[in-house]
Amino acid sequence: MVGDFLEEDIESCILDYLGTVKPTKGFEKTQQYSPILFSTAPFGLQHQQVFLKDTDERACAYIAGPAPSRWGFTFEGNDLFESVGNQSSNDHNLGQSDTNLQGQIRNHPLFFAVALGLLAEIINSRLFTTVRDSLGLTYDVSFELNLFDRLKLGWYVISVTSTPGKVHKAVDACKNVLRGLHSNRIVPRELDRARRTLLMRHEAEIKSNAYWLGLLSHLQAPSVPRKLHYSLSFNFYLCFVCYHDISCIKDLTLLYETATIEDAYVAYEQLKIDENSLYSCIGVAGAQAGEDVSASLEVEEIDEGLQGVVPMGRGSSTVTRPTT
Repeated sequence: MVGDFLEEDIESCILDYLGTVKPTKGFEKTQQYSPILFSTAPFGLQHQQVFLKDTDERACAYIAGPAPSRWGFTFEGNDLFESVGNQSSNDHNLGQSDTNLQGQIRNHPLFFAVALGLLAEIINSRLFTTVRDSLGLTYDVSFELNLFDRLKLGWYVISVTSTPGKVHKAVDACKNVLRGLHSNRIVPRELDRARRTLLMRHEAEIKSNAYWLGLLSHLQAPSVPRKLHYSLSFNFYLCFVCYHDISCIKDLTLLYETATIEDAYVAYEQLKIDENSLYSCIGVAGAQAGEDVSASLEVEEIDEGLQGVVPMGRGSSTVTRPTT
């Protein structure tokens, strides 16, 4: 419908055109799903390398690891809002009013979605300025988060393109940037730039029907309870919680504007970035790609049914890196 209308009119039209729809058999079963779990990778597959014969020499790599879901759940089954709530209440470095404000922000269902989004922009900027501009190891590098509504987990992926001779250095540089946010702290300028980027993107995409469908999806789904009817209201003196219809979406701009550097680090602590949690794959293409790998490894690959895949890792003496 287009124009002004009443909710009663909509309900009447739905009943006239659709009638009452009874649940089908097995409705409860369709709401269930088998959760996706991060399992231990088979030996040699957590860090692997793929060679491809080609006339053009080029290389790319992917680095991935676990992250929380959009609604603050981890693949270990933890609810991050429980730990974040305790952390906010024990923060004695803030004044009382600031503590109340921070506590309300961090208890908002969209807190981790917003904080992780800001963190992703900051990491993206650092990857670009370090791996490309400073070190000259790539023309294209990016950090992407895959967050979900129903799945109680997420993951991040760093993708980087390079040359066969530089791709391993590029991978190491990406890992250093990813793990370097504690030694090289986020500064207000980085947070402000990330905030502006996300706000401008939100303002531009809000004109798209596809973007609205993404925001509204699962809004009334019982399997995504934290997307139901949540809102924050602020004035100069008070910060309180109220419940409304689609106000969870309305709060996006407010959350972006009030997020702090500490909020970004709360999200950063939930990314699994240790070597045991990282997964990587390096692809190398070229006329000589893979020819310097020992014949014994090639036999092992055929026996294991993993043709073209060579396990690699730190300190591995069985892998010879291709050079140009």
